[in-house]
Amino acid sequence: DGAKIWDVRTVASFIKSQGFLALAISKNGNVVTLNSSGDLINTKSDNGRIFWNLNTIGSLFAHDTDFFTSSDIVIDGNDIIFSTSLSIFSIDLKSGYLNWRQDIGSKNNPIIDGNNVFLISDNGYFINLDKKSGKIIWSINILKVLKKKKQITQITGFIMGSGKVYVTTLNGFVIVCSATLGKVEYFKKIGDTIISSPIINNDSLYILTEKSRILGFN
Repeated sequence: DGAKIWDVRTVASFIKSQGFLALAISKNGNVVTLNSSGDLINTKSDNGRIFWNLNTIGSLFAHDTDFFTSSDIVIDGNDIIFSTSLSIFSIDLKSGYLNWRQDIGSKNNPIIDGNNVFLISDNGYFINLDKKSGKIIWSINILKVLKKKKQITQITGFIMGSGKVYVTTLNGFVIVCSATLGKVEYFKKIGDTIISSPIINNDSLYILTEKSRILGFN
């Protein structure tokens, strides 16, 4: 009937207003949220009980949250994985303990495939991390191919399919990389400014441009 079940409020910030940046729910009904002050909160979905609250910034300086941004939260088994403008984190879902942290800034959503965590950093590195330890398996600058053509840009999103990773850039390029080795296999200018991540459906790649054009590719 649309009636409110519960309402959870985080500790108020005296520096700036708080807003939620990301939200995810586990198979067991744990609602995990991340707010603009860097607080990661695990809440029970049926009654609003807070299991734990962890600040991921770990700083006493208020200005450290001024430009805090994050990816979506990905829950894989008992691991919470997300990236921020400062680092990528793996947090234990049950306890809230830090599994590992790597100082890689990224607003792009991490992709988990088996024991691999794929991420593209804000400065254009395609990175494969070990999901258990957080150690970097390999890291490749995929924007180098565009810099050679004097195309300075940034990553707007990426998606994985059929063993390849499809990356979109702000200035309208698609870069195709091997998910096994990370090497750039192909890149092409497709037109308008791209501001969102691509999607894959039925073996086709779809991209939305800033001018509201939807582009489809086999």
